[in-house]
Amino acid sequence: MRPLSMAMSTVSIHIFGDVPSSPLVGVLQDHINNWRETSLILTSILFLAAGIWFVGIFLHSVDKFNEDSEPPVTANDRANATPLLEEKTAETPECSCEP
Repeated sequence: MRPLSMAMSTVSIHIFGDVPSSPLVGVLQDHINNWRETSLILTSILFLAAGIWFVGIFLHSVDKFNEDSEPPVTANDRANATPLLEEKTAETPECSCEP
């Protein structure tokens, strides 16, 4: 998964899941006025969502990312690339501070 789509997925999960969940639980509790039944309903919804997710991971999906559309990385390109994090070969100066 690309970084931008991962970020959009995370933001979407928070906007459509975390943000409205607390007010919706409050509305449900105000309507039912019984914490035990409210918890049972929310747990049932959780198990239903987990079941749907479990079925979904075994369904065949189409990969929208076309790896052939990008040019291949050659050995020459790889040799000329500089690493993002280069190791520092210079020694760090020691402190000659006296107490």
